[in-house]
Amino acid sequence: MRDKILIVTDSNELNVPEVQKHLVSSQVLRLNTDQLVGHGLTLQVEKGEIDFLLTCGMQTISANNIKAVWYRRPSNVTIITEKLTENHRKYAENENQRFLMALWNSADTNEIVWVNHPSALRKLEHSKPLQLHTADQVGLATPATLITNCLDAVKEFFDCWNGAIVAKTFGSHTRNDSGWPISVFTTPITRDGLEKFGHELRYAPVIFQNYIPKKLELRITVVGHRIFSCAIHSQDSKRTMYDWRRYDFGHVKHEPCELPPEIVKKLLQAMRIWDLQFGAIDMILTPKGDYVFLEVNPSGQWGWIEAITGMPISKAIADLLVDPTAYSNRP
Repeated sequence: MRDKILIVTDSNELNVPEVQKHLVSSQVLRLNTDQLVGHGLTLQVEKGEIDFLLTCGMQTISANNIKAVWYRRPSNVTIITEKLTENHRKYAENENQRFLMALWNSADTNEIVWVNHPSALRKLEHSKPLQLHTADQVGLATPATLITNCLDAVKEFFDCWNGAIVAKTFGSHTRNDSGWPISVFTTPITRDGLEKFGHELRYAPVIFQNYIPKKLELRITVVGHRIFSCAIHSQDSKRTMYDWRRYDFGHVKHEPCELPPEIVKKLLQAMRIWDLQFGAIDMILTPKGDYVFLEVNPSGQWGWIEAITGMPISKAIADLLVDPTAYSNRP
């Protein structure tokens, strides 16, 4: 009987308890990949049948018991021990990581609903061109995009859009000279900036897009077939005009908002193509009333949206895990 929920995550993932409080604990097994040592892991292949057993503390579940898996930002396996040499410890960590991937790939995706499967995450998290291509396929407006490490190509793109372009990166964080993480935000590009810093482009490709005028920005959390749309009034603060992730909660209003039915339909269609049951989508609403898709984060955060607006996103995730048939966005 498929009545169990498997949560694959990290012991420090803050959003998981907010969902767990809506679940019956006896039906849930939480596997923290940063605390994997000591848990029982078994995968068996016999006569064409694949099964696995996971044991965490007093709980054991098999592949045949699982109805839903919430794969929520698990970290790489970490082994802390003085009984192994450094090389042997790294080898053991890598073997655990490979085993887990074999485990997830062997799970029957027809019988188990994944939120989301790691293969879908890997495909999308570092592929903004694929995201934009799919959005365009389903009829969503998208910005013109150039990804390059060639300065001449950027100058041509700059002139094509009369200088109204912005730069983005594939990753949202880097580190300073002291090793501390720092955020990288969407940045407007000027001709002086290109002349002064353009030569550095050869070291790494950058994403360039035409600047989309904003009335407001939208953070749209998709959970199965349900949509939770939050309007972020980023243009009310100079700090957040180009990127709401600079955060200015004292001046930037967040509020629930309704999306046009045709936009909802296109977003759910894109989510099915991406094979996602959860995604945090960023869009722009222009002063002319156009909706422009920017990107989807299949492991995006929603906690601050829920706290400010009261939208029951955590409860919706729990509902999806408990009753995938009723709440999933499967075809």
